[in-house]
Amino acid sequence: MRPSRIAPPRSGRRLTTALLATTLLLAGVATSAGSSSAAPSAQPGARTVLGEQPPGPLTFQVSSFNLLGAGHTDGKNPRKGFDKSGPRLKRAIELLDRESIDVVGFQEMHKAQYTKFTKWESERFGLYPGAVLGAAPMHNSIAWRTAQWRALRTEAIKIPYFKGNEIKMPYVLLEHVETGQQAWFLNVHNPADARGPAQKWRDEAVRRESALVNRLRAEHPGVPVFLTGDMNDRDEFFCPVVARTELEAANGGGSDASGCQTPPAMKVDWLLGTAPTVFTGYAALTDALVKSTTDHPVIVADAVVPPPAVQASPIDRVVVIGVEGLRSSALDLTSGAYGRLAAEGAVTLNARTTVESTSPLPNVLSMLTGRRVDAAALGHGVTYNNDRGEVVRATAGRYVSSVFDLVHNQGGRTYLAANRNRIDMVDRSWDAANGGRDPYGFDDGADKVDKYFRGGNDYRLVEDLRARLERRPAAFTYAELSSLDKVGRKSGFGSDRYTKFVGKIERMIGRTMSSIESSRKLAGRTLLVVAGTNGGVDGAARDNERDGNYTVPLMVWGPGVVEGADLYDLNPQWTDPGNEQDGYETPAPIHTGVVANLALSVLGLPALPGSLMNRDQRLNVLTGPLG
Repeated sequence: MRPSRIAPPRSGRRLTTALLATTLLLAGVATSAGSSSAAPSAQPGARTVLGEQPPGPLTFQVSSFNLLGAGHTDGKNPRKGFDKSGPRLKRAIELLDRESIDVVGFQEMHKAQYTKFTKWESERFGLYPGAVLGAAPMHNSIAWRTAQWRALRTEAIKIPYFKGNEIKMPYVLLEHVETGQQAWFLNVHNPADARGPAQKWRDEAVRRESALVNRLRAEHPGVPVFLTGDMNDRDEFFCPVVARTELEAANGGGSDASGCQTPPAMKVDWLLGTAPTVFTGYAALTDALVKSTTDHPVIVADAVVPPPAVQASPIDRVVVIGVEGLRSSALDLTSGAYGRLAAEGAVTLNARTTVESTSPLPNVLSMLTGRRVDAAALGHGVTYNNDRGEVVRATAGRYVSSVFDLVHNQGGRTYLAANRNRIDMVDRSWDAANGGRDPYGFDDGADKVDKYFRGGNDYRLVEDLRARLERRPAAFTYAELSSLDKVGRKSGFGSDRYTKFVGKIERMIGRTMSSIESSRKLAGRTLLVVAGTNGGVDGAARDNERDGNYTVPLMVWGPGVVEGADLYDLNPQWTDPGNEQDGYETPAPIHTGVVANLALSVLGLPALPGSLMNRDQRLNVLTGPLG
């Protein structure tokens, strides 16, 4: 069975405040490599504070960058087609800024390049080892932007190079200034065959590098380890290193009991990392600026590390129940399932549908993509409320990623349930024919919805959902209940029949909560989100100007959720709009479209590319250490 990034071993992606503090205490200010660094800052204790905005996930750009050493271009027999090292280093710095690279592992930083880099960039970048360990170790220096990172430890490991001669290569423990997140960075250059066959030395290098990664993970659980370098190997490097360690390559692939699946178009330059990191936006840059700078591609990727509250959370499954026609004014929060959600979870009755539409289908798609409706503003483009046989890729004019994409691509199973044919569009938009490629880890295929259930009515749908949750729960579930909206439009949203069905929906939600609590696989590990896809006003259920249509509840319940909290009090970055339908500009109201990136954030996954609502994933529902 292939490993899933959604539900790794408990020790793999958990970082408690106590552990973080212990790691800081052990970090010290001096290292065995003989260099000194800034003293670590103290970490605050865990606290629950309403009215403060905790940090979102840490996202930064990391790179592996072979500079093409000055020795190849500045001597008597310079490499043809390349300028001397000085002009090329200026271009290298331009690339660091153009790509917003925060941490970079250099290879072939020869003395002339080191001297100029420290002269030009010492105010912006820290560097190790530089000249501290001698000329050869200097070649593989690690640099980091000091405005974002500070060094806690600087170390070195001996790696065999040409003819087996050992060279010290650096690894550093950095701490992010804003979030306090720590990470190890190891940067190496394994020997090429330029001075005779070197495969046995490369193999030995990989063995040592793997052992170091495993030791750092064992000694500092929860602190990610990054490995950058020119490995002078492709599958001969990749397959052993991912088999021996938790490392995953930024460009995909993986290893399990069935064998090694290599990434497409492998280079000899590599960028890998361990949990809790997720990579996005991998690129092997070979544009004109790169080609005038070096003879290697520049490897760049976004690394996303969840915030401490998420790392400490046991949540590895999310169930979202969307209820069509659930108007906030109809809910009684003093009893039943709605009362439990309010007392034990975080709730607002003043969330908003999308600005453009109060129809169910457009809002379901916004909850799954984090996008607005208007395609001209990078929205999903679905303005109608019936299935027309289209897919979101066509209505948006571009591929639109959904929660199903990211969860499925990271190895998690997904489940979709509905009893109205309009939700067929959701399944079709991300099926095997229309889903996007999987660039993360193993290729799990284009079909992002593993199971789609079409029930005849809400009761049957909920019973199937409960049975599935108890037997084989998915990492992400979206279930759409539609009976309430049908009753409201037929009998009136203020009618006795509508009120009766509000109670029926409450009991269905209550049974779902009971199934979660009674399941060994789900209890203490599952986040439940209940959201109205639209409200309703008699005779004007699709009138975007009526507050009864655009005002809906959003309720979150599960382990670690701040009990009895109002979502606006927890999240002052969002503004309670009163009775108005405000837009998406900050400070914005909480639109139900925040659900997509909320679900991903609690699962430790990055935000959806191109999303608008909660794209920084700072909507907070969990108790945890605040920055």
